Amino acid sequence: MISLDFELFWGVQDCHTYEDYGDNVIGGRKAIPQLLELFKEHGIHASWATVGMMFAENKDEIVSFSPSEDLRPSFDNSALSGYRVLNHIGDNEQEEPYFYGKSLIDLIAGYPHQEIASHTYSHYYAREAGQTYDEFDADLKAAKNISVAKGYDVKTLVFPRNQSKKEYESAITNNGYLAFRGEEEDWIHKIPINIVKRMFRLADSYLNLTGSATYSIENFKSGELHNFRGSRFLRPYNHSLRFFESLKIKRVKGQMKKAAKKGRIFHLWWHPHNIGINTEKNLKNIKEILDYYDELKNKYGMESKNMLELAEEINNS
Repeated sequence: MISLDFELFWGVQDCHTYEDYGDNVIGGRKAIPQLLELFKEHGIHASWATVGMMFAENKDEIVSFSPSEDLRPSFDNSALSGYRVLNHIGDNEQEEPYFYGKSLIDLIAGYPHQEIASHTYSHYYAREAGQTYDEFDADLKAAKNISVAKGYDVKTLVFPRNQSKKEYESAITNNGYLAFRGEEEDWIHKIPINIVKRMFRLADSYLNLTGSATYSIENFKSGELHNFRGSRFLRPYNHSLRFFESLKIKRVKGQMKKAAKKGRIFHLWWHPHNIGINTEKNLKNIKEILDYYDELKNKYGMESKNMLELAEEINNS
């Protein structure tokens, strides 16, 4: 299973500027057609978890599909809210490719087996202080409404920054979503100190600290909300760590092989903007992973399914 957090600048507006991260976002846009061709060549079924505001074709549409102001996210840290940038961005995709993405959504949907999923409407952070259940529910409604209006009915969800929250799962179900991608379940993600957690997560990308992180399809029951939690974030090429690239790919391959041999789920994910710079090197790594998928498919019968396909397969079983 592969999912992509498709967010353009909505996902980084609180911590980056055009000057320090704009090239990543624009480069990510340019890399998407190449990525789609790779997926087509290898028969990859992927879920593109898309920020709802990216469906809009102008600023008026963003506002018209947004929840009322009293139901917009009331984060204690106001910088987290995507609504704060509305007065500063252009009016359409031609003027503002950092924030609008309808042409890319249509391009992705035109390729076989690519699911347009949801990344909430406003890149909503479900665990941040200040926001409420009702605000989250309103955000999911907005994401559903704009997707349907544009010819897509999003049915699976990826929480921004994997901030899944058990108490919010009823809102997911009530808004017609069948599945979501939750956070990895391992000892590293239970570490309370963020800097320590990040250090171990980085190390685990190169060395096996947490096992395969695969899981059984037998864990899921028809009609329930399915948590297809992540197994591995595919870190982008880092020049400072270039000598360890082979270890990173070996780590992913080891998890894939475990899943293939045992008939389990391995869920790989990243953001298009992760491959917006050093694109050639990143696509080379992805191609190596997909080539290995072909080997596992031939040897063990490994299959590629997007989140919606697997959810519907479980529900129809």
